[in-house]
Amino acid sequence: SLEALLAGEKPTARTTSLLIPTTAGTGSEATPNAILAIPERETKVGIISPVMLPDFVALVPELTTSMPPHIASSTGIDALCHLIECFTATVSNPVSDNYALIGMKKLFASLETAVAEPHNLQARLDMLWASYYGGAAIAHAGTHLVHAMSYPLGGKYHLPHGVANAILLSPCMAFVRPAAVNKFAQAYDLLPDADHALDDEAKSHALVAYFTALVKRLQLPASLEELGIGPDHLPYLVEAALDVQRLMKNVPAAVSAQDVRNVYLTLFPSHQE
Repeated sequence: SLEALLAGEKPTARTTSLLIPTTAGTGSEATPNAILAIPERETKVGIISPVMLPDFVALVPELTTSMPPHIASSTGIDALCHLIECFTATVSNPVSDNYALIGMKKLFASLETAVAEPHNLQARLDMLWASYYGGAAIAHAGTHLVHAMSYPLGGKYHLPHGVANAILLSPCMAFVRPAAVNKFAQAYDLLPDADHALDDEAKSHALVAYFTALVKRLQLPASLEELGIGPDHLPYLVEAALDVQRLMKNVPAAVSAQDVRNVYLTLFPSHQE
């Protein structure tokens, strides 16, 4: 039953499948995960089982050219979150790291081109690969703080998942950066215009700055205030995010309720304490 699946029981029946993504973000064609919105709980829950991995995947860039720019942007940021979160997660490993590095290199080189030039099939294909590698990284590791904190935004306020991730990307990465300086430096070195002369500490700061600037260039929201959500929702958001222990345990630093509150608070710039 659905109730049993939501309680953690894994599906066991397998169906032969061919998956063809038409966005370049979730990478679900490479994961054993299904994410369901639970309206009565105002959040999202993952159902995970290896039987949900497909038998075949086709990445066809022609099927993504009709994505409007705001969809290409937000789904691309979702793929980026998968890649950088899996790369820095406590459960990262050589296999997931390899997928994450390949995916980030493609994404950094192609995301903005794919958004600006929807019929650029090479850029669209590179984004499909980036999304796929993000999914493959999830299948071997897992996301953490951005996704844990974005699920309540999707569940309660129905924000598109990529938009919620875009809002949270920079503040979450700023929080985890001190615990993952070397990994951040490795990711920074994949940027097309990376300054390889910087030391790792400077590179890690530069990567967070890049994330902030990228979200702005893609014209995605950078705060919840822009979307009409006020700080009176903080208690709910903090409790709901901390409840996503499946992902919170992957954060490469200790996370308290106050830490989560402080990150959410950055999304209300006119209400800073």
